[in-house]
Amino acid sequence: MTNTLLCSASKIRYDLRSSLRPGAPHDEPQASGSVNSLTNMKGPIRYSRGRIRYTGQIDRRAFVAWCESPDGRAVLDPIISTMGFVLFGKARAARRRLWRRLTETARSGPVVAGVQREIDSYLARLDTLVYARDLPSVGIDLHRLVVVPRVFANAIIDRRIDALLKAKSAFATLDGCELLRDWFVLNLIDGIAAALVDARPSLKRPLPAGDDWVIVSVNDQFEWRIPFEGPEWPGHHYLLERTSRPITRTVRKAAAAAITQMEISLPALSRSHRNQILRQAGLSLEQLLARA
Repeated sequence: MTNTLLCSASKIRYDLRSSLRPGAPHDEPQASGSVNSLTNMKGPIRYSRGRIRYTGQIDRRAFVAWCESPDGRAVLDPIISTMGFVLFGKARAARRRLWRRLTETARSGPVVAGVQREIDSYLARLDTLVYARDLPSVGIDLHRLVVVPRVFANAIIDRRIDALLKAKSAFATLDGCELLRDWFVLNLIDGIAAALVDARPSLKRPLPAGDDWVIVSVNDQFEWRIPFEGPEWPGHHYLLERTSRPITRTVRKAAAAAITQMEISLPALSRSHRNQILRQAGLSLEQLLARA
């Protein structure tokens, strides 16, 4: 991508794969209580009572795994080098120190309020992204059904949360602040993606996306691009337009058929065609967001 929306994702110097496993598009909810379940009791994001919420919690196992990565070691080694004798080992003590500071920062008032504000704007911003040029779409009785690749919304919130955390002195002064901040932000974005899948938006139970659109299905596996670095961020949202015409049972049935057909036709797109869609949509979004 040549535009800054997707280039912002390339700033990440390591490849943190999505926490979601590939699966079928979620166009109809299952009859269970899981729709309002907590997405990840130990993670920073959960879906509960119809809302995506920032918990301030961090999965310690994920943190320990990151500490064993090259980036984690790059952050811990300078801390270890400044430590004297430690009874149970310097590496363990350094990790415990970094964990304590990270959790305190993640739960601080300014970070909690700022991150929640950005999460709330994630869905509302789809109301603008849906108007990007050349996105796959179909008309259904004066309602538009549009495919919005998740990479756009993810790249924007990545950039905005990163800027938010840079402005907060607690995150700015953490040891290894840039690498640790990148890991933390990507975990937030993975959590948002998982929460949306857990919500299982459908034509019968859509999720609001701004004033004029609703999410009626989520595909979490479609490969729009092959990133050379940074997160993959596959998949897309299906957004249905709200108009003065009601979304009747007939409209829902037609929309379901359209989604099924798109799920068949989109994988047939060539790699160059997919890149062209992303390029044209990304260029137009720069203009749309500048006016928003």
